[in-house]
Formats: sequence, C-alpha cells, structure tokens
Amino acid sequence: MIGSVIENYKIISMLGEGGMGVVYKALDMKLERFVALKILGSQAVNNPQFIERFKREARNQAKLNHPNIVPVYGFTDQNGILGIAMEFVEGETLERLVIRKKRLEPFDALSIAKQICAGVGYAHSRGFIHRDIKPSNIIINREGVVKIMDFGISKSIAEKGITKTGTKIGTILYMSPEQIKAEEPTRQSDIYSIGITLYEMLVGKTPFDFGTEYEIMEAHLKKVPQRVSASITTIPPEVDRIVSKSIDKNQIKRYRDCDEFISEIDEVTSKYNLARSQPAQQSAKPAKEKNESAHKIRVFFVTILILGLFGGLGYVLFSAISDFWPSITKQRAGEVDTTDSGYSNNPSFKPRSSWISLSSGITSNLNSITFINYGLGYAVGDAGIIVKSTDGGSVWEKISPPDSVNFYDIRYNGVSSIFVSAEGGKMYKSADDGVTWLPVPTGVEETIFRIFFLGNGEGYAVGSKGVMVRTSDNGLSWTKVVTPTQSLLYSIHFHDARNGMAVGWNGTIIKTTDGGYTWRQLSAFTDKYFRDVLFTGSDKVIVVAAGGEIYRTTDGGENWLSVESKTNSGLVSVLFVDDENGFITGNKGEILETQDGGVTWSTSSSGNYYSLNRAAVVEGNKIVIAGFNGILLTNKN
Repeated sequence: MIGSVIENYKIISMLGEGGMGVVYKALDMKLERFVALKILGSQAVNNPQFIERFKREARNQAKLNHPNIVPVYGFTDQNGILGIAMEFVEGETLERLVIRKKRLEPFDALSIAKQICAGVGYAHSRGFIHRDIKPSNIIINREGVVKIMDFGISKSIAEKGITKTGTKIGTILYMSPEQIKAEEPTRQSDIYSIGITLYEMLVGKTPFDFGTEYEIMEAHLKKVPQRVSASITTIPPEVDRIVSKSIDKNQIKRYRDCDEFISEIDEVTSKYNLARSQPAQQSAKPAKEKNESAHKIRVFFVTILILGLFGGLGYVLFSAISDFWPSITKQRAGEVDTTDSGYSNNPSFKPRSSWISLSSGITSNLNSITFINYGLGYAVGDAGIIVKSTDGGSVWEKISPPDSVNFYDIRYNGVSSIFVSAEGGKMYKSADDGVTWLPVPTGVEETIFRIFFLGNGEGYAVGSKGVMVRTSDNGLSWTKVVTPTQSLLYSIHFHDARNGMAVGWNGTIIKTTDGGYTWRQLSAFTDKYFRDVLFTGSDKVIVVAAGGEIYRTTDGGENWLSVESKTNSGLVSVLFVDDENGFITGNKGEILETQDGGVTWSTSSSGNYYSLNRAAVVEGNKIVIAGFNGILLTNKN
C-alpha cells in the first residue's frame, strides 16, 4: 500500500495495525496536510457486519467535534477499499508513555484523566458511549493535549446494536463488570474504564493484571483492588477515593457523569496544590555532579559562540549569492516555495499570525470574556478562575473567585453588576468590580453556559437539558422558562426587546418574538451542534457549528443559507464590531473574519493550536479573545 493513492490520499507509511484494519500516514493532496487513514482489513471486506461497523465508526466519530477527540475528515470507498481519514496526531499513546515512565506523577495522571473525561463526557452528551477506553486508544500530542481515538465500537444510546446480545465489547483489562456480564454498556461503563486507566497511570499497572482471562474477569466482578496509596505512599487519600468511586462494581455508586468526575479531580488538585515534581535543589548535588554541570555549561556557551560566528559568515555568503541566484531572491522578497517539497506544504507550517498574545498569568482554560468599558475587562474559566484587566486587556491579574467550580460565562448587566455562571445552576454577582461576590439563586441545577442582558432590566440564561431562566430585575432574581427542547442550549442572543434565538445540540434553534415569554423550535436543517448565535440585523442571524459550518438567514430563521468557512474545525463563537465587520473563533486556533456582514469569510491562524472560546469588543475594532490554557489574544490595529 505504501506509495499508492486512494482518492486524494497518498499513502506514506504504516502507523499501526488493529482488529479492524491498518492505519497509515497519508498525504491529503487536495488540502496539503497529513492524515491518519484507517483502511479496513482485507479479511473483513467481504464481511457485511464488519463493513457496517466500519461505516458506523466513520459516522459516529464524524459527529463528534471536541478538542480531546480525534476528528474524522472523511470516508473513502475506492475499488472495494474502505477507509476513514482522521487527524494525524504527532505524539505518543498513553500506553507507551506509561511503559516508558513506569508510572506518572499524580498531577500528570489527574490532568490526563480530566481531559479524557472532557472528551468522553462530550461524546456522552452527544448520545455516544465509547465502550473501549484504554491507554492504547489515548494519544497525547506534542502540546500535551489528550486525544481519544478509535470510536469503532462506540454506540449511540438510541441505536440498535450491530453486535449480538451477550457479546462482550471492550478490552478485558479495562472492561466494566456489566460488560463482563455482556450487559448493555452505559455511561458509567466508560467511567469505569477511565478509572482503571487512571489507576494504571498512578501505579504503573492495572489493578487486575492477572495471568488468565478468567482471573481478570472474576476480579472485575468480585475482587476489591488494592488502594493506590498502598503502592505509592505519597498519594493523597482523596485520590484513592476518586479511583475507588470511578471503579465501583455497582454502577449507581460510580460518578453520575464525567462532569462530576472532573469536579472531584479539580477539587483534589486544588486542595493539595498538586504540581509536577521539581528536581532536587542544587545544594543537595554531590561536588562531582556540580563540576560536571559547570563543565557542560562552559561547553554550551562555547558552542553557541562558534555557531554564532558560522551563522554570521553564512548570512554574508547568502547575501552575496542571492544577488546572482534568482530563486533565492524570490524567497527573500516573500515568494514562498509552493512545490511539493516546499515547507509551506508541511501540515505543521503556520503563517505569521496577525494576532498578539497577551499574558494572563494562568494555564487554566478561559471560557468567556467581557469588557465593561475601554479599560475594565474580565475573563473566567475552569476551576474558579477569574482574571481582571484595567488597561484594555494588556495586563491581567487573578482575583479571588466566589467558588472553585468551572465558570462558563461572565456578563455585565448594564447597570451596576457583573455576573458569572457555572455548573450546577450556580450564578454569582459582584457590584464592586470583583472584590466581593454574592450567590444568586437561579432555581435550576443544570450547568448555565450563557447569560444575555437586554438592557431594560431583563435578561436570560441558558444551559444543559434545554434549561432557560429569566430575570426582570437586572439579575437579582431568576425564574425558569418553559422551552420546547431538552437539548443542551449553548448560547442565546436578542436583537431587541422582543426577538431572540437560542441554539444548541443536534442543530437545535429556538426562537421568540414576544420577549422570551414563549419559544418555538425551528425546523432542523443539520444535526451538528450549534455553539453560538448572533443577530446582525432585525431578520439577519448567523449561527456557527461543529465541522466548520456557518449558517446565515435574512428572514428571521425561516430559511438558512450555508456559508463557506474553509475549515473543518469546530466553530465556537461569533462577534461583530459593527454591521459589516465580524469574527468567528475556532477550536484549533483559527480566526475567521468578514467585512461584508457575514456573506463571506477569510481564515487566518492565531498562532495557537488550542481552542479559542469567546471574544469581546474593547473599543472600536479592537477585540480580545480568550481560550484554552489561559490564551488571551488581541488583534493588531
């Protein structure tokens, strides 16, 4: 297969082999990027059950767009060769990482488990159970981002199984008791497998690593595993509790969902201030080691000096030669080599970014940002993070939060207070620029993702399970609103006091024309999840979705037009600074821009791979964007 071409994919090398086929590294010759191409094994091509399962993998994973899940780009079917094209992730599987390092430090293990939970929890919210979570299905890229692979046996909760009743699905070392008994897997089955994986990261081996399949299955069903702290005495007892709860043999006693799992991980890491282990102090080193270190430092600086001299000489020669060598002169003038071997065709190539990175001083994910005026701005994120700027976003400082939960949105009510929303239906307000915070009762327990104030004392907030709450007193009190959906609602926006829309999972769009008292669901035209909605006029609305999808309506939502985005990434938020100029953020660092009211969009790189979440207008055309790992960006004026 090496060197052959399947549709627009040229096979470069083999990456690995699994039960359903072989995975190759391939070059997408149309988009000039590397992909991982999984080809169904020849022994299964004539097996209808395997073919259907293989196609289901493509369908299932293509519906999942999350930073911690390897995305599917497409499906190939040429001359009887079936393949799935996925993101090519340069990194190391968790299995190889544990083998190489023997075991992981608590901080690293819990951080990886948290990212696994984030990806799996997202899949659960989309209605899919993975059913085979294990270290070999987890890959960590060079930036430390965890990616979940192989949804080949994942199953929709509402889908009739292809596998027969009584068939055990999964890998036995990580298989839940209910899977051992060939019962229908649930969300808690995935949580059990994550717990076993966490145990292995901490200890270096799985809790039931026995000689025969029978012993392993019996242990999953009956044996209580040895506590993690029995092997690693420095492990806090709360970590034992997290592992034990996640792998309890009774499904009811495990975590209700991945969000609860993540919450307890955050609580433990915050309580114990867990951090990566630091090297021993210099004073503790033997004299011989000190001398060796000093020698290495001297050698290093001498090497740098020599390289500098050669570099200077090389530049002089290059400048002289370039006057006589036209191809070099072209590149110096800015003409990039576009041949197949040119560096611009490398998938890792990134053009120079027109965005400036700002220092937030944190590494936690930032989920939302707002500016009250030109100087004063706030951003909020995971684990109770709140940062504040008083100079238009150039400098940020961390301020004391009211809680350690994940904050998802921050908004100013236009009068006197700022509000933050969080998981568990929590909301807090501050009337003194974030110095003190007071809890605000919402009457709901669902996570609140987005707050919107209309400016007349009224406001709305939306969240999971179709929840919506309303205020008529500038956010002091909230009441629940009846909506026509149970789907998660991610965002809400109003054009005026009467007309508004909210969007969420499975292409859900609901609309009001009476100020939010009643809502009706619009006809679905895609099953992608919508992350944001924005009115750009009385009847003009833009929604952004997974898979790089943008939709635009000019008649209040009766008809929608698909708008080309030139990206397959998940789109997260949309913001306009005036009627014509707008921005869209993506979950792989892309920023889309329009200058014609959203009719056409151009794509640029932020210089970062991580998800960019919300953006806020500071003044005029200046905006600031907040994203994962504490990223804050501003545009060059």
